[in-house]
Amino acid sequence: MKIVIIGGGIAGSSLYIQLKKKHHEVFVIDPRIRKIFMTLIHSLLLKDSDVIIAKKSLDFYIENKIPLKEFKSITIGKIDAKLIDLWSQVGVKIEKDKIDWLNTEGIVAEHGDRLVYVKRMIDSIPIVKEKAFISQKGNNVEVLVNNKKIDADIFILASGPWNNLLFNVISKSYYCWASLVITRNKILDNIFIYDYEKEFYSRPFLGIGLKTAIVGDGKTIEAKPGTKINVNPLEVITKAQERLGNLRHIYTSGEFCEGTPDMRPAYGRLLDNLFYIGGFNGYGAEIGPGIASLLVDMIENGYENKEYLLDRFRGIKNFELGREAHEL
Repeated sequence: MKIVIIGGGIAGSSLYIQLKKKHHEVFVIDPRIRKIFMTLIHSLLLKDSDVIIAKKSLDFYIENKIPLKEFKSITIGKIDAKLIDLWSQVGVKIEKDKIDWLNTEGIVAEHGDRLVYVKRMIDSIPIVKEKAFISQKGNNVEVLVNNKKIDADIFILASGPWNNLLFNVISKSYYCWASLVITRNKILDNIFIYDYEKEFYSRPFLGIGLKTAIVGDGKTIEAKPGTKINVNPLEVITKAQERLGNLRHIYTSGEFCEGTPDMRPAYGRLLDNLFYIGGFNGYGAEIGPGIASLLVDMIENGYENKEYLLDRFRGIKNFELGREAHEL
């Protein structure tokens, strides 16, 4: 089949790789107006079925030689024992311990958290560097690039926060952001911290032992992609300092994410020749390739995983964005 993917981020790149291996003729259209971060978090320490999807994503990265760098992590807060068992089942080594340098108890995990070099994957995918325009024609869509109609057997909408601007899908865009800080303890550049008591996360900046870290988990700010957003970095840094000690702000950066009514990912068929993948809600590096594999299975075999199917939002006209689903 000839398949055109509209959007070349984590979803589009993952789909391209998987569909090419199935011997389809695949093209990706992306204007490259979105900032692409060098690394993003890949964590297996998610919730419920998302843990299994994250494991699928990890297997995808390993199989396709996408660079990964593994770190230990500390999770602080009350975590359900069944969830800890699920983490263990996907290969995470768990130990409950007192962390003296944080003056708290926590769950120390090995093999659960990594930085994945997503930019290398995204940059490796050939693209048509243009904007695509979608219009509905009966129960199909017509896609134009430079006023020229694009022919394909199927199209896949995979444009993240731009999805609901390109077509009528039940999602919203919002601003995701985090801050780079100077720390007193270089261990913070070699460990992940998920603090569900103070409500922040900390991740390595480069992972080479500098006295730096990236901290995040500010409020969700609903806005259209490209909107100029001003945030107060102290919203997060002040909370993080209660646990980590003094932090000095260097800069704050972010991009736009796509949220669904339940803040979980979705995929499915919109029209006869149009499919959708999105709603990654800020954790696309964890679940993107895994959800892409579900969509490939649907296209090739008709299989539907109803837990992630877009149809679950049928009848919803409007909604408020909630907490990102990876926040326990």
